[in-house]
Amino acid sequence: MKHFNPHKGVTFEGYYSKFRLPSGASIALIVSTVPAVAKNVSPEQATKNMAYMISFTYVHPDSTHWYQKEYWPGQLESKLENGGFAVKWDKGEFGWNADKEKVWWELDTDDIKLSASTRERSRIPWIKGDSESTPAGVLARLPLPIQWHVHTLDSICDFTLQLPDEAELLEGDKSGQAQVHVEKNWALSFPESYIWIQGRDHGTGKGICIAGGSLIKGVQAYLVGYDDAKTPITFTPPTSTSIFGISLGLTSTISYLQRNIELDFRGWFTRIRVTANAPEGTFFTLSAPLNTGHAPDYATQSFAATIKVESWTRSWPWTGWVESGEEVFERGSLEFGGGFYKSHSD
Repeated sequence: MKHFNPHKGVTFEGYYSKFRLPSGASIALIVSTVPAVAKNVSPEQATKNMAYMISFTYVHPDSTHWYQKEYWPGQLESKLENGGFAVKWDKGEFGWNADKEKVWWELDTDDIKLSASTRERSRIPWIKGDSESTPAGVLARLPLPIQWHVHTLDSICDFTLQLPDEAELLEGDKSGQAQVHVEKNWALSFPESYIWIQGRDHGTGKGICIAGGSLIKGVQAYLVGYDDAKTPITFTPPTSTSIFGISLGLTSTISYLQRNIELDFRGWFTRIRVTANAPEGTFFTLSAPLNTGHAPDYATQSFAATIKVESWTRSWPWTGWVESGEEVFERGSLEFGGGFYKSHSD
């Protein structure tokens, strides 16, 4: 997977994995790097600069309390192997074995012991049947300011987990089978304002995943994937872009104060409207990679979102829309980052 493998010459690169555990609890595990900040400095200075980040958050099923640890290694090594790669640091590793089509994670710190791996060939790519598919499509080959790749929408994962007593690890989450969503970002700059939405019905295989926001003031762009178990629907720029409120097919309302997002995407023949909201008190904060290192409290995320997706179709661009379906995903993911979050939290 060329998009999933590490990229050279980028300002930052981050891998995000979301696990849904047997109890209904979730884990957000992030392996993120800003290589230039660690260049030509000692491991101690790299740690001080927060060049490398391992972020672990265990969120209880009610989403109102969680256990979080962020770890700043002094060194992090990435190398290609088994047709994939391995990223290693002093207290763990993460990688992709392309030959066996497995992702694995290992954490062994004083607080957290996690061993997990997806089952062979359980990966669900962005577009089913297309193992090379990625949210940006052909745009993924361009030197854009930021890129986003979803490696698997939903994979079966076997795991064992140990946490300290204060984490209140639920009995069913000490070992067993989980579902995992895995993705990554890489590029030259992180968005000044962005959102992320992810919802999945593990039973039916239906799901929604959206990322995007504003790289420069007045301009918004989003990548969208909606799978209703019939025909996957995707949106990419320019359709899903607006410039100072003018757009071929996007309208948006984003409010962290109300913990609510409304997005409407219209193509020539397909349209979806997505509404996502989560209760106050269910959001935990995350650090994000900037060109100066990782910035604490740059984003906030909830695993208690209700995500409603309405869809329409039409036969010709000049005819009216006909409603084709509606889905509601409970306990989904909702993230506000940068200006979409911090401008409302000072």
